[in-house]
Amino acid sequence: MGRFTGETVEQAVASASKKLGVATEKLNVKVLQQPRHGFLGIGRREAIIQVEVKKDSKSAPVKKDVKKNTNKPKQKRSQNKRQENHQQKQNQHHEQDKDTQVDPAEMKRRHEQNVKHVEKVSHELTKYLKDVFAELGIPVEPSVTEVRSHEVKIDLQSEQSGRIIGHHGRRINAMEQLSNAFMNYHGAEKTMVILDTANYRQRREESLRQLAEHSVMEVVSTGQAVFLDPMPARERKLLHQELQDNDHVKTYSHGREPYRSVVIAPKN
Repeated sequence: MGRFTGETVEQAVASASKKLGVATEKLNVKVLQQPRHGFLGIGRREAIIQVEVKKDSKSAPVKKDVKKNTNKPKQKRSQNKRQENHQQKQNQHHEQDKDTQVDPAEMKRRHEQNVKHVEKVSHELTKYLKDVFAELGIPVEPSVTEVRSHEVKIDLQSEQSGRIIGHHGRRINAMEQLSNAFMNYHGAEKTMVILDTANYRQRREESLRQLAEHSVMEVVSTGQAVFLDPMPARERKLLHQELQDNDHVKTYSHGREPYRSVVIAPKN
């Protein structure tokens, strides 16, 4: 028995056949990992299989059917399964209790370790972003401006900031999604990446506040709900917060990512 890899499952099987000197039809193959091409270099992985040579049918003992007492083994297996599940739940509760008992010094050490890892991956991300924009014909010099345990801010310095932003911010928002996937793939899970260029994010926030004000006026005057264009979760959150105390309108999100948008409707 052994493990073999390849760009495809077929290549991995062929490699196993060659190394073991056994025809492929005489191998028992179990696929441990399906191959994946990834997207722009992210998520690519090889196929992994586990192989063993089939035993000679003559040498394998034939098991006789035993019909007596068939219910007892099933009942015993069911009881063992329940005991295993109960034990697993107890272990999980035990682990949770242990986590709550971590002393402050250990928590601080873990936090600092997590920040260092996020910082390391974020610098790798800047190199990746530079290559991606180069493929688009846009020269960019990304630099990390702020690193937290679950948030990274990167400034994209370029003389072509308009092309980086794209129509209604679609390109820079798409690059943010790609950056989040990069961080997650490299072990910095649940880390939000904020990309900025030429102070676009601050200008965008001001535009969103103006949009909220104009939309409220339209809702009040027409009595009809206003459906805004799709936007990232961060921008939707800003609009919800901006109008949460308004006496005339209510807000909610509509649709699925990446086409989720904010709806501003009459409160009554």
